[in-house]
Amino acid sequence: MTLLSKLRPLFKHLKTVSRAVTNRQMSGHQVVPLEPSRFQWTKFKDNIHFYALLGIIPCSLFVTGMNVFIGPATLSEIPEGYTPKYWEYYKNPVTRFLTRYLYNNPQQDYEKFLTYIFVEHEKTRLRQLENEIIKKMGERFDYQAYYFRPPAVKYYRLVREASEETEKLDDPISVE
Repeated sequence: MTLLSKLRPLFKHLKTVSRAVTNRQMSGHQVVPLEPSRFQWTKFKDNIHFYALLGIIPCSLFVTGMNVFIGPATLSEIPEGYTPKYWEYYKNPVTRFLTRYLYNNPQQDYEKFLTYIFVEHEKTRLRQLENEIIKKMGERFDYQAYYFRPPAVKYYRLVREASEETEKLDDPISVE
């Protein structure tokens, strides 16, 4: 027994070490602070970077290739009997490409604008005519009235003839 009592200080030290590991302090105010999530912000930034680079890299390669391999247009004489297309007036190859395949023909835009002006002019003429009619109706004490449109007589005639034929077929006494 004396041996155990001699080893007791060693066991006491082991007990305190194990107690320190297993003993938790629950009364302390050591809490994790609440913060809003940054997931949506980082996801948004990732998407912006991805789609921007997805568009910027091919566009920059396209523009560089056009400028390196095709180059700017040079001014030269127009051959006899040749009328240049509207996109051939631009110097930059990228501008020529965009004008040819994406933008409208300037002549087409001009004609669309003229059509718009014509339609608006017709609208104003009709409004002026309507205002003039209303003014004349007020001066002459006239009023807006319904009118009679005569029907097309040939259809009534055809229906009448068809009904007479059916009456003859239904009447067994009449002999012709």
